[in-house]
Amino acid sequence: MSVSKSRQLRTACDRCYELKARCARVHAATSCSRCDRLGLVCSNIRPYRPAGRRITRQSRSTSTGLSAKSGSDIDSNARDISTLLNNHADLLPDQRELLLFLLDAPESLDCYVVCPSFQVAEQQSLMEQLPGGLPVLKDAYLACAVALKNIQLSSKPENGCLRSIQHTSSAMNTLRSLPVSNSQDAALCLTLGVMLALSIYSTVGLGVADVCHYCLSTTSPFVASEVPDPALETRQGFLALLELMDCLVYRRRPTLRIQPSNSRGVDRHLGLCSPLLPYYYDLCVVSHSLANAADKGSLATMYNKLDEIQLSLEEWQPSCLDDQFINRFSTADAVNLLAQAKVYRLAALLVAHRLRYAFGEQDAQADIWASEIMMELNMAQRITKRLICFVTLPFLVAAVELRDPSARGKALYQVEEFVDNVTPVLKKAGRTFLMRIWQERDSRTTAFWLDSVHKPCPVLQSLDPACLV
Repeated sequence: MSVSKSRQLRTACDRCYELKARCARVHAATSCSRCDRLGLVCSNIRPYRPAGRRITRQSRSTSTGLSAKSGSDIDSNARDISTLLNNHADLLPDQRELLLFLLDAPESLDCYVVCPSFQVAEQQSLMEQLPGGLPVLKDAYLACAVALKNIQLSSKPENGCLRSIQHTSSAMNTLRSLPVSNSQDAALCLTLGVMLALSIYSTVGLGVADVCHYCLSTTSPFVASEVPDPALETRQGFLALLELMDCLVYRRRPTLRIQPSNSRGVDRHLGLCSPLLPYYYDLCVVSHSLANAADKGSLATMYNKLDEIQLSLEEWQPSCLDDQFINRFSTADAVNLLAQAKVYRLAALLVAHRLRYAFGEQDAQADIWASEIMMELNMAQRITKRLICFVTLPFLVAAVELRDPSARGKALYQVEEFVDNVTPVLKKAGRTFLMRIWQERDSRTTAFWLDSVHKPCPVLQSLDPACLV
């Protein structure tokens, strides 16, 4: 095969290939949209390798006990999905195609799970509720499928954006009218809520916290039971994390203080971080109380609570680091899971620190934790050559502390890599937030970044007007 022929067959540039990110370009000789957007040199100089999956000697099982699918299993699964969808005459051909894209290609869910080991488990979880739940879940699934396609194409076409918004609006109406009176209804509500939250974050960015609050408050009586349901807890924990991010930024009280029933488990979205959710809940409560404290007694109580939280966080370690953990995950997945847990712990310590100390006070300790977060994220990416999912909160919390101009410039560039791919609207808003909070800090107009009027959340001005036509 000639060199020119091999160049034509390769579609991903070197950087996108290393990061396992979607590389969109018209031709192999042109720059991809990602490199153009970031102002990078789009190179393609790595040695040629034939296309297709590499044959490995041994496949690892996922943490849920699901082994890698064989070819016959994949074919059978595809037939089952096609049969299920064909039994619904109300589905249009393009809707069947979108649902097949979402449910028959586990790799399409890459940015919805913490690491590739969970792609199959997530796909099967989405499939399990469809036989009886397709009328309820259809529009939310379609909205997610459209959003995923836009993300993978590294673009947001007007018709795709509008389609996702239309399906999201219909799914919202379904959620509001869905009765929840048992655990089965709760499972549908939580799945609907997760898919809605993901599609809203992907397309618009506004209203995610409201969806999370509604689903968590509506289903909480049916999730807590003597026999915990891991699938329900996974959905509940993910919605809780999304709401906690919003509550932390806006200094609100979250809906639920979730305590995972299995502290040794590995969550499909939160990895090893599930046991940290109660600490983030407590930080949100303390932050809300401090923002509304009217007397010294209340302040003293809250500072004592911060001391308790910090002491617990300093001692916290993931509880499932044993031989089984090493055997269940590839080296790359294990590195990213451990890195995610470490940066969430450090970010919680940093948030607690900044709830007590203003900018300019005890900055040395804040710098240590922020540097450790950035170092951990960069090191994991260098080792695994993969992006870490669901580390938006730790990254932004650490980036706020940067004062060196070159470090700030690098952080703005790294928004593309460490703010989740499932939240493209938040990438733009995150850059705006960092630039504004740095300016406020330098000019000393803001003492506590949580008091800033500029929040790391999407605003109406960030919406593409074409999506609202």
